[in-house]
Amino acid sequence: MKTLEQQLSRLDLNLLVSLSVLLKEKNVSRSSEVLFLSQPAMSRTLKRLRDVFNDPLFYRESSGLQPTAKALSLQEPLSEILLCVSKLIDSTQFSPQSCDQTFKISLPPLMSRQLSVPLIKQLMQEAPNASLVEYPAALDPTALLKDRSVDFSIHIEKPSQSDEFPCEEIGHTHAVFYAPLTHPLTQQQNVTLNDCLNYPFVDLNLDIRSIFGTHNPVDFYLEQKGLKRNVVFKSGQLNTLVDAMQGTDKLLISTHTLRNLNEFKACLTPVFELKGQAIMDINVYLIEHKRTLNSAAHQWFKQLILNTLRNKAFLIDNRA
Repeated sequence: MKTLEQQLSRLDLNLLVSLSVLLKEKNVSRSSEVLFLSQPAMSRTLKRLRDVFNDPLFYRESSGLQPTAKALSLQEPLSEILLCVSKLIDSTQFSPQSCDQTFKISLPPLMSRQLSVPLIKQLMQEAPNASLVEYPAALDPTALLKDRSVDFSIHIEKPSQSDEFPCEEIGHTHAVFYAPLTHPLTQQQNVTLNDCLNYPFVDLNLDIRSIFGTHNPVDFYLEQKGLKRNVVFKSGQLNTLVDAMQGTDKLLISTHTLRNLNEFKACLTPVFELKGQAIMDINVYLIEHKRTLNSAAHQWFKQLILNTLRNKAFLIDNRA
């Protein structure tokens, strides 16, 4: 059986370009002018096309060339093929302003609000025709990259196969306990972990495909200490949790990056941090697959992620 390359080796790409022009112009003379060919050369090209497709492709009428049913059926896929070839040739001449790529990224749900918002704002500003699709991170940081479901993964686990999955550290984070401004703990000095656990919690409902399933990572830490928190409300929407907390004694655990968001500064305040605890001091990595290393669009987007998140989401260094 012949390979695809062997089957296509006898086909000159210029024939497809000529067919596209013939379908648009429906005239040999005008088509030859568009392609800067002589009329005899264009006629010979049409003959070759008829041989390749085993079809007349056009009939001569008083109004010009009329495409056959076969020629009409080729028009749409032909346009798609030529567009793809054009993008392939222009891939090294990347311009954010003309980029219409859809980028796909996975990230931990606990960090979604803090990371995706500054990223999409920057993307819309620099590449207004591009788009972004967000997915929850998988347990294995390479899983979604491997099957091409995403282009990049933001994850707290560094991949073991660094040659196939290059990565860079974006920043680091740790758990912070947040309270509404009227909460009793906001009036207390030297708040402890046990103080916080005396109050009920709202919690982000994590997707089952996410890093920790339905279990918040801080709960692993508490279990090791024989502690447990009382979660009274879960939601997949951070804004819903924040609204539900107002006027109550509920607490929320999120990353330190949450307090960088202006919209939450007016309704939430940090009351306790799990800082300096090795198990809760988390590095955050940007991971890609080696197949995107030579893609101008993907490498531009990668730099956009690094610049945006390092300068905004992870700007405040809380490790020291």
